[in-house]
Amino acid sequence: MKRPTRWRLLVAALAVALLAVACGDSKGSSSPTTQAGSATTAASSASTTPATTLAPVKGGILTFGQFSKEGGLDPAALAGGGTVGGTENAAMYDTIMRLDQSTGKYIGRTADSMTPNADFTVWTLKLKSGIKFTDGTDYNADAVKFVQDREMKDGNASVKGQMNNFIDSITVVDPLTLTYKLKIGWAGFPYLFSHVPGMIYSPTAFKKAPDAKTFNTAPGDAGAGPFKLKSYKPGESIEFERNPNYYGGDVYLDGLKFVLLNGSAATYDALKTGTLQAALLREPVVYDQAKKAGFGIVDIPQVGGNLMIMNSGIDITCAGASTASVPACSGQPDGTKVQTKTATRDINVRKAVAAAVDPKVVVDRAYQGVGLPDTSPFSNFVYDPKITPQKYDPTEAKRLVGVAKAAGWDGKIRLIGGNDPTNVAWTQAVAPQLTAVGMDVQASNDTDINGVVAKVLTQRDFDLANWGLAMSDESDGNYTQLLGSLGCAAKRYGYCSPEMDAGIEALRVADTDAKKVAAYKTISEIWIRDAPALVITYIPQAVITSPKVHGIVRTAQAVTLYDKAWISK
Repeated sequence: MKRPTRWRLLVAALAVALLAVACGDSKGSSSPTTQAGSATTAASSASTTPATTLAPVKGGILTFGQFSKEGGLDPAALAGGGTVGGTENAAMYDTIMRLDQSTGKYIGRTADSMTPNADFTVWTLKLKSGIKFTDGTDYNADAVKFVQDREMKDGNASVKGQMNNFIDSITVVDPLTLTYKLKIGWAGFPYLFSHVPGMIYSPTAFKKAPDAKTFNTAPGDAGAGPFKLKSYKPGESIEFERNPNYYGGDVYLDGLKFVLLNGSAATYDALKTGTLQAALLREPVVYDQAKKAGFGIVDIPQVGGNLMIMNSGIDITCAGASTASVPACSGQPDGTKVQTKTATRDINVRKAVAAAVDPKVVVDRAYQGVGLPDTSPFSNFVYDPKITPQKYDPTEAKRLVGVAKAAGWDGKIRLIGGNDPTNVAWTQAVAPQLTAVGMDVQASNDTDINGVVAKVLTQRDFDLANWGLAMSDESDGNYTQLLGSLGCAAKRYGYCSPEMDAGIEALRVADTDAKKVAAYKTISEIWIRDAPALVITYIPQAVITSPKVHGIVRTAQAVTLYDKAWISK
């Protein structure tokens, strides 16, 4: 099928830059590979190589500007992908699978193959032989099961939710083979193992640690990735050094250093002065400036890059320390089932919010007009079903506000965003539009991005939030988190609908372009009808690099890999 015009133009505009930073891959393997979401699957054992005519050079330390504070060096504690520590963890642990963005196929890193049964409900993972963790113990099926069992039991809500929503059981077949029985068929299941759930560490090293909180926070031997931890100063810097025994062959860099600067402007300034050699940025204005200035760009396109999520009423079972910070559980005994009390539980309020906000106003104010405002859920997407978008209609918004107030709503609504300049401008663009249709807006920008994540995913204490899902054709699992599925069991933001469940389930087993477009059409139409979130604009996201940096490779969830990255002289 043909890709949407704007998508093709974006890809064409970035093609030269992508080649310049060598983010392509070798296609020399004779092993069969997996089309993302297709019925044919297995994983290539070939390593990736830089797509450049220059010969790789060994040496040097690449300093990377983080998007936000990493979530730690324990994969089970991570809230998501490359924006919150996924890249840092992948450097040390590697991943089981990788999504080859140029072909849409999943290929193996520590995996030799990953194959499904006919209805995608049982998957068999075979690991490469001979891989060792840096403590000398075997990277084997028992280690994979240990790590993934722990994530399903004690992981961060994001990782734990993704795995438990889909995986019914994990079985070790032999030292290098596992089978995964799923609760429901999923053609794109390898996606999970191409980011955080595919980052495996040594069970021996984990058991030696005093507790999970101190696991691998000091130099030690825990991973099988291309780099080993050298120094960790939380919120300040993480330093890695080359793993000389990396199973994947030569690692060109001497090391990686990750640092967190104060905002995208400061990060871009550091790139310009050479203090940084690479950084992950999601700031449209900076992205546009970097392109014009000739920086390297490893583009990470995303749909729903900026949206406003709405808390539809999240069901919570109160249980000790795990919900001590959840306001809805205050004073409640363990085992009590509660639902967050939010204005946006009322569909009339959600639909009023959706009708009240003009995305162009938000883009003009928060992103200086650099963006593609569009409320269609999958605009600028390879499988865009071209549905009628949410209409900006303040008159209808006022009517719906009146309906909600007549039913007992007091008109108050909470809006949260980060405390960086872009988030503050975003909030200042949205709040007056909601006020204009009769809402009493309580806007807050009192915390950083990590604090917003905590309010949304841990405290569950919000009505509306500035958010981004980085949705793409790789990640049909993300739609489950936003929209509900599995009989509405996965109500991450409170929304669920049996009709939406059916659409998501059709997407998960779609193995042709036509089936995917049809499923996205169903999902889009229900999304516009029920307003679980409002898409504001496509947001460009990329690793911006010095022109001397080559060989950075993408996988899923904005995670980038550096085993074949190098710096030219």
